[in-house]
Amino acid sequence: ACLNDATRHCALANRDSLKLITKITPSYGLHQQNYSCFDCGTEISYSGSKVYLCDYTGRYYCSDCHKRTPHPIPARIIHNWDFKPRSIALQSAEILRYLETRDYLNVEMLNPGLFKGAPLMAEIRKLRESVILYKAHFVQCSRALKEELCLKLKDRQHFIDTSKWYTLQDLKDAHGEVLLPELQGIVAQFEAHYQSCNTCINTKFYCAVCADPPLLAPFSKEAVYSMASCPQCHGLMHRACYNSSQSCPHCSSSLLNEN
Repeated sequence: ACLNDATRHCALANRDSLKLITKITPSYGLHQQNYSCFDCGTEISYSGSKVYLCDYTGRYYCSDCHKRTPHPIPARIIHNWDFKPRSIALQSAEILRYLETRDYLNVEMLNPGLFKGAPLMAEIRKLRESVILYKAHFVQCSRALKEELCLKLKDRQHFIDTSKWYTLQDLKDAHGEVLLPELQGIVAQFEAHYQSCNTCINTKFYCAVCADPPLLAPFSKEAVYSMASCPQCHGLMHRACYNSSQSCPHCSSSLLNEN
């Protein structure tokens, strides 16, 4: 009987295809949704019933489908570094709760200026790039594998795979001053292993472009002058090879805007 009375749509019915809205949505206007609740379809109007706007979708809802749940809006975080909770519909709240640790955002692509406007994110990016370089050493080190160093980030496993992707929860943790000290602590453990491990400290890499000597040592003092890495896959190259290349030989990403 309760199923027959249900009018709200299941927000997670198509969960596999759900993606976070990453553009700030304008208010569409009631006429654009035929004066009906965007969730259950109940007829609504400015004069005859309570109508609530959802800041996440830009759509209007009835009082049964919109309980003015406060929540930070992903698009406002990405574009304005604005974490102020805003009123959203029940449907939106369910979607955001589901996606906040599941949908991965290339924040740098969505808003390249964020890392200049939010110095905290620039510091986090630098630490994440270090994580990728340490990983390149650790996968060749039996001691590091035995110590399961890469599992130090098991709750943010995507940090081990790339420095580009962030979940909504990652961004909230960054703003909440949780993520930076967490990363600093883990990178300090990585550095301690690296400095005490003959295998890691002596591991060097071939240039992704020419594969010729000199081999590359990412953490050496001269690396900042002699070496560069692909901004996407972190493939290592001699700086001269990097400057003369149009694309990364590993992932085909363009290097033209990075020279």
